[in-house]
Amino acid sequence: MTAMPRNRRQAILREASGYIELGELLVQQDTILPPSAQKLLHRALDLVAMLPEPTRSMSAAKLLEGEALRALGRWEEALAALRLVAEQEPKRLESWLGMGWCLKRLGRLDEAILSLEQGLEASPREPILLYNLACYHALAGRVQAAIEHLTKAISLDGRFLDLTGAEPDFDPIRTDPRFVAVTHVTV
Repeated sequence: MTAMPRNRRQAILREASGYIELGELLVQQDTILPPSAQKLLHRALDLVAMLPEPTRSMSAAKLLEGEALRALGRWEEALAALRLVAEQEPKRLESWLGMGWCLKRLGRLDEAILSLEQGLEASPREPILLYNLACYHALAGRVQAAIEHLTKAISLDGRFLDLTGAEPDFDPIRTDPRFVAVTHVTV
């Protein structure tokens, strides 16, 4: 059997990425995954499975595998792939965010928080990690930690302020005066 050329491996990765992106466009939050999205996500997994080793075990392929599995709701399987990505490339935000997302949905909020905190150690000035940490702390009832992370996220990127109004993760702390103070800042 001949080795798969590099350009073919790269094309497979791009194609799988495209299927995942299209599949996720069809997903609406907290609804059943439409069959069309499932088909696209399974096609992405099939493509990644076609890759020869060691390409299939490298972070680019594992990230795609993890993202497809996460979108399919196969969170435990997604965690395994995303953990490998985090080990290989700690600065890849997608792995930390994906792990947090899966852990939250598995009801393991403390582990989700820990995962994002580890991601923050690798990339300390990433507002999206800070914002998601604020969300998870809010859900856990840790108001002060939520406020601190949200304040840092907003100070790094003001666009995160706009997201707070529609973010249901903040509902448990929405009426807390500290949250109100942070989210009703006028510039």
